[in-house]
Amino acid sequence: MGENKQSTETHQVSQMEAWHGPLPPPESLKQYDIIVPGAAERILSMAEKEMEHRHRREDKTLKYNGRLIIVSTVLAFLCVILLGGILCFAIYVKSDTGAIATAIGAIAAVVGLFTYGKSKHNN
Repeated sequence: MGENKQSTETHQVSQMEAWHGPLPPPESLKQYDIIVPGAAERILSMAEKEMEHRHRREDKTLKYNGRLIIVSTVLAFLCVILLGGILCFAIYVKSDTGAIATAIGAIAAVVGLFTYGKSKHNN
């Protein structure tokens, strides 16, 4: 007698939905609201709060960076004035070694600041 072989196949289908940005598409918002009444409003409110928080953080960062640039520029100017005064004093007292050391130190400091600033900016 013939054997009757039956085979069953199982297929699995997966579907994934993704979106970019803080809000899901309108269809998903509508479905959320059907499942949990008021969910769409809560999601919108959450996105608005996150945006406000991000803007406040960016504003603080911009203010901090602006102040940092101003303070750095003033301090650099004061250092140049101080080193110029030391250099003039060394020349006045006829200390060639002191004048040369001060000039080399000033040049090295400026080169170091520019090198460090550029490497930090590139990172």
